[in-house]
Amino acid sequence: MKYNGTIEKKLRVIEEMISEIERWNIVSFEMLRENVMLQRAVERDLQIAIEAVIDIVQRVLAIEKQTPSGTSADAIKKVQELGIIPAHPAYVEMVKFRNFIVHRYEKIDLEIVYATVKNKLPLFKEFVDAIRKRNKLL
Repeated sequence: MKYNGTIEKKLRVIEEMISEIERWNIVSFEMLRENVMLQRAVERDLQIAIEAVIDIVQRVLAIEKQTPSGTSADAIKKVQELGIIPAHPAYVEMVKFRNFIVHRYEKIDLEIVYATVKNKLPLFKEFVDAIRKRNKLL
């Protein structure tokens, strides 16, 4: 069964959020530290992108007729076990990062935000490509 248009819309949201972060050209930790508005914008775009990843994996599991997972991290692991996305531990770390942003909003460690921007944006693109590839195979 092919994935529905809702999944493609959410893939585009991920692409939009990551593209926006890349356009800001955050070249140093200091640049992010000194601009509170940029900090908040990056945090929000990352949160939205990760929320879209979570929504997509839950929808994929439903379409693939898999039992729902108890947590978002478990859903990611299940989609990895099915071979739909690469088995990279950073996907589960992204979900944990989202939880951190949502539940520890009063004090977000800016070093973690910066490390995510510098090191993990390609994972979002990898995720989008994997989901689209899977959809073409169906």
